[in-house]
Amino acid sequence: MSSSKPNNIILLGSGATGGYLAQELSIENNVILVDKDISKINQLKNKSNMDLMAITGDAADLNTFKDLDLNSIDFFIACTNDDQLNLLTAMYFERIPGIQTLIVLKESKYKDYPGRLGFPEIKTFYPGDIVSEKIVNLFETPYSWETDKIADSNVLFLKVKIEESSDLIGRSIYSLNKDGDKKWKFLAITEDAQSEKLNYIKADNTTIRLKSGDIALVLLVDEHEKDFEKLYFANKEIDIKNIFIVGESYISENVAKKLINRKCNVKILVSDKARGRELSETLNDAQIIYGEPTNKDIYIEHGVDEGCDYFLALTEDDEINVLSALLSNKLKAKNSLVVYSKSEYQNIINSIGAEREVNVKYSVVGEINSYIMRKKFAHETIIDEDTKIFEFKSSRDISLKDELDSIVLALIIRGSDSVEYITDLDDRKINKDDYAIVVTLNQDAEKKLESIILE
Repeated sequence: MSSSKPNNIILLGSGATGGYLAQELSIENNVILVDKDISKINQLKNKSNMDLMAITGDAADLNTFKDLDLNSIDFFIACTNDDQLNLLTAMYFERIPGIQTLIVLKESKYKDYPGRLGFPEIKTFYPGDIVSEKIVNLFETPYSWETDKIADSNVLFLKVKIEESSDLIGRSIYSLNKDGDKKWKFLAITEDAQSEKLNYIKADNTTIRLKSGDIALVLLVDEHEKDFEKLYFANKEIDIKNIFIVGESYISENVAKKLINRKCNVKILVSDKARGRELSETLNDAQIIYGEPTNKDIYIEHGVDEGCDYFLALTEDDEINVLSALLSNKLKAKNSLVVYSKSEYQNIINSIGAEREVNVKYSVVGEINSYIMRKKFAHETIIDEDTKIFEFKSSRDISLKDELDSIVLALIIRGSDSVEYITDLDDRKINKDDYAIVVTLNQDAEKKLESIILE
């Protein structure tokens, strides 16, 4: 993301989340990356060719920062794997006038610590909450592979897989968008759904028709969600009752609570008996099962088969999540979802047939970017390393008519008293005070859109 004046940002930690955040922020901001492991920093810089300053040192030793002009720093972001270190350093930087402090936490027990310690201004981002919300959103639109609520929850972003039995097969994008005038818009589809990396292309050509295996990106005005489902997915079995969850993480617990409230039958497989006892106390209506997450016999014994409506792999280990989802698919569970952090697992997840996936680092980094750039952008949602959704209230008239096709003007929300949703945007014009939603399909489009908005 960018701003009219680049921010000076100290970023502590170069792991999966910190490394990707550094990559995103360094496009238009001045980033100082701090980590005690020089090999991690070098690997990150060589891989992404990022323009940033790097400091090798232990952040617990404040001398690590002694050569920096801290009065010029706008943000301090701590996202190491050590919550106590993140809190300690954030409290130090919070005392310096002009610096806004953000921390990414691993453990839920630390979420209220900033306030309890007298630093309520420290902004906390807890992946467990962010990812749980994304997962639960999927149960509201079970025909979608991914669902994000955007534009203050007035609009849904959907990633829809076109199944062999889908009523959408053979339909042109043009006709679908005619159906959805002021209600929904098909934005892009996979150029080659079988390729190792999903590659989305703009989908407004009248000759483009959907085929089995395609993945389409769709924006849907929330109040018309039932119309969309009834029109295109009336023949799809979407009743979800039997849920099998693998993992004893906070995400597992949080998702289970919400699903139990929806009257679902929830089973949770845990490997830690002490944690299992805790879950038994907080989740009275869930069945807690003890065992290893890759034990096929346990799955067979406890109904991971055609009667399992959803299999959720929610451990904190990417490899275990992938392997357990692979087993569930072989046992014919109807749907599966994998939570993961490392980008390289996305291709594997797609190849094993897991219908849905949530990337932790994309989810968290999108929230952090949105917070940092809130004065210029209302929100940014990261779909993958190439595909982003930008929301913003335009401060002037903007024309995208002669810009890259990979910049897709998706939806405009116009007016304040009487709100109008506009999906017919052939002129690619945004008026002053419009709330615009724009999707970029590659990094060149992302950079160009930012420069246009911030002229």
